Amino acid sequence: MSQDPIADFLAAFKNGIERGKDYIDFPASSIIGEILKIMKQRGFVENFKKITDRRQGFFRIFPKYEGSAPVLKGARRVSRLSRRIYSTAKKIPKVVDGYGICIVTTSKGVMDGESARAAGVGGEILCYLW
Repeated sequence: MSQDPIADFLAAFKNGIERGKDYIDFPASSIIGEILKIMKQRGFVENFKKITDRRQGFFRIFPKYEGSAPVLKGARRVSRLSRRIYSTAKKIPKVVDGYGICIVTTSKGVMDGESARAAGVGGEILCYLW
């Protein structure tokens, strides 16, 4: 684990779906929970649940597949610890010509790019999913 839990999550998720895993376990945090809610709404994740233990707990994530191919084709961390990337509502990018999503953390919470544009709020661009 590095200092960037979002990058670690994306790497673990991509590695899990490349190997065709039925589920992926990842340590729980509030930001990862919000990202997973968006991924479930947009159809990248079949389901997820938080499993509590005596420490911080973990998420058990069930990725979505079409046949044997994963629905999520790629993911990229945009804003990093060393370089934060911010955007206004009007300049939130479209990912893969609108087929993907970007996840933005705003003053109104974590949301996908379309929702942030519609709400008229900008923020830090966390990652792209397609």
